[in-house]
Amino acid sequence: MIGINIHSLSPNKRVQYVSIMFQNCDLQFCMRNLYQELILCLENIDVFPEDMPERIQTASSLLGVENLLHRNFNTLSGGEKQKCALCCILALKSKCIILDEAFANIDDKSAKEIIHLIRQTGLTILAIDHNIALWENVYDTRINFDDSPDFSMPHIQKIECESNDIVIETENLLINGISFPNMALKKGSITSILGPSGCGKTTFFKTLIRQHKYKGSISFSGHELIKIRKSRLFAQCGIVFQNPSNQFLSLNVYDEILFSVKRWNKNKSEQWHNEKASELLKSFDLEQYKKYSPYMLSQGQQRRLAVLTMLAGEQDILLLDEPTYGQDYENIYSIMNLLEEKSKHGLTVLFSTHNEKVARDFSDNIIRIGGQDV
Repeated sequence: MIGINIHSLSPNKRVQYVSIMFQNCDLQFCMRNLYQELILCLENIDVFPEDMPERIQTASSLLGVENLLHRNFNTLSGGEKQKCALCCILALKSKCIILDEAFANIDDKSAKEIIHLIRQTGLTILAIDHNIALWENVYDTRINFDDSPDFSMPHIQKIECESNDIVIETENLLINGISFPNMALKKGSITSILGPSGCGKTTFFKTLIRQHKYKGSISFSGHELIKIRKSRLFAQCGIVFQNPSNQFLSLNVYDEILFSVKRWNKNKSEQWHNEKASELLKSFDLEQYKKYSPYMLSQGQQRRLAVLTMLAGEQDILLLDEPTYGQDYENIYSIMNLLEEKSKHGLTVLFSTHNEKVARDFSDNIIRIGGQDV
């Protein structure tokens, strides 16, 4: 800030000038729901109790999250959580907002609407984003930190899956009051799930690993999901969560990938395990971080590591919730190219995304929740 050294200010004074929304908004929530979080934020900057309701109403209505105020954060989608985090930032009324991949889990339409609303506040915005298209005709200054910022993902010529084996099939599926389209996914196919934030994509994935009850039918290779033992289910099906840090088990990156390599290749030698782990880390540009804690990685790096740990396994089905979130185009291409290569050897892939181009370039099937299949 001009004329002010913000480092000399106490936190509750500093927030008057600058606030930041982290890439992983779960790291900044302290309370159970948005209403409690907003109260805590306002208490921390000494807002009088009688002034809080107006601030809460203004910020929540601006982002259209009034219906989320009293819902537990654990029940929200990644996109809904990001809107909640942004709501807290707006309630603080900082003069400058730093957005670190703030819209990575939100569909482009919603993201552009929110950007438009923030711009109307007159606040200074510093946005760090891989999706520059969101900010076209909006930003005043653009700074590139990449030597090749105009990297263009080549068009992928999909190889049609020859298998007729149906691996995942759903009929008349209803989860938490949300109706999902029928699907019949073949072995070795890649299917993308598209839909606006909060439409139920994450809920659908959690249901496939039996974390939610459902009505209708879900079958894996002809067996009804509810009748499959969980040990058998997880031997057949792997998942990369929207927040990959929830599934890490080791103290450093190398041990995390080595654990998966050993688990699924028990008959191989120690040398083979180590060479395979190094090979996988190199393929996703993570070898230089092998001694880092997985929790010290960026969200994009964490996601690549989580994908690798699943690819090291021998499951027949891989579920990925927003695998391209927080990635530049080169890393998106690396992830999807490796998934496509695995699919040629029989891996069935189901992933959610807000990126239409990725869906069209890499998918055998595109399923839209709340819309028509294409």
